Amino acid sequence: MGYHSILNNYCKNIYLIGSGNFWSDERETGDDKSILYRLYRTILFSTYAFVTILEIMAALFGEFPEDEASDSVTFAVSHTIVMIKIFSVVLNKELVRSMNQDMIKACEKYEEEAVVLETYRSVKINAISYFATVYGSAACFCFEGYRKMKAGSHFVTVVTFYPGFEDDSTSATMFRVFTTVVLFLMLMTMFLTVDSFTMAYLIMLKYKFITLRHYFERLRLEFDEINKSGNTRLAAEKLANGLVEGIVMHQELLKLGKNIDKAFGTVIAMQLCQSSGSAVSLLLQIALSDQLTFIASMKIIFFVLALFFLLGLFLCNAGEITYQASLLSDAIFYCGWHACPPLPPPHRNHQRLVRHACAQALRPPVMKAFKMIDLTYGTFLTVLRATYSVFALFYAQNK
Repeated sequence: MGYHSILNNYCKNIYLIGSGNFWSDERETGDDKSILYRLYRTILFSTYAFVTILEIMAALFGEFPEDEASDSVTFAVSHTIVMIKIFSVVLNKELVRSMNQDMIKACEKYEEEAVVLETYRSVKINAISYFATVYGSAACFCFEGYRKMKAGSHFVTVVTFYPGFEDDSTSATMFRVFTTVVLFLMLMTMFLTVDSFTMAYLIMLKYKFITLRHYFERLRLEFDEINKSGNTRLAAEKLANGLVEGIVMHQELLKLGKNIDKAFGTVIAMQLCQSSGSAVSLLLQIALSDQLTFIASMKIIFFVLALFFLLGLFLCNAGEITYQASLLSDAIFYCGWHACPPLPPPHRNHQRLVRHACAQALRPPVMKAFKMIDLTYGTFLTVLRATYSVFALFYAQNK
């Protein structure tokens, strides 16, 4: 299970969910330019947009009881952000296509099976965990809607402008069930096309930097082995060639990091806003309401958990990229250049190569949201503290 398999499986599922073909070879995934597929994608995304507009209208103009009014605002804000994230990735489809090939080829020659398996395991565990929190929240919304129906009201998950609260007709019930199906489909599109895909790219880039560090460390071991045999000239030549190859791979990874920022930067930035903003509103619902049932509380808790779990995946993995890239400078510096005899032209100068490589490694990539907020562990902790502070402030004012 290599990087090719991870990305290929993602692209196949993204194609099936209607977001288009993100893989360079259409024979492996499918043709997203066919009339039938375009019709399928247009119907799907138009339905998402239609339901989202009804949610916004419900939040602005609808007359609902307190719990449904709160849900209407939550869904309107969240699903608007989800639509922005989906379209931001779809519009960068060609860039993602080229990134897939760049990610597969970067350091491919020197990948270790253990590191590749750890990459796959990390992507799988994080994706499954996030999937469980997202659909756990959606399931709680469905259970709460079913409880309301049993209590004499009507079944509802997504609160839309139509039907109104008092409308319990057959057509209204069918429309509420329809919006629930749309909710689950939209969540699947969000999960595959946007959130877990972005997360997978961040994790893979992190492990690519680990692979590159291991490459420089092996370079030192190979140099010592050849140097001990007495062939110092061959050892010096191999080290010089290895340094050049390592510098090229490092530049490829830095370019890949910039492209990830272009393709998925909007996703991470919007998630930063959604997690901090929506969480305050949701926590206040729990703190200030005296009539929440257990299931209603659980749906909010799952929602908040999903928001912060995803933000943590983004920020912590982005921060890990910076950390792993910062370790390269030591691995390069201790490659053995100091034990190399000077080589005559046209051979490369070891000291100059090491200076160049270390100078490049001393500026590890730092991914940013809105091109100004660093995506690091520290930012994640800051967002958590700021969210709690704002929640505590509003809670104190409303008590």
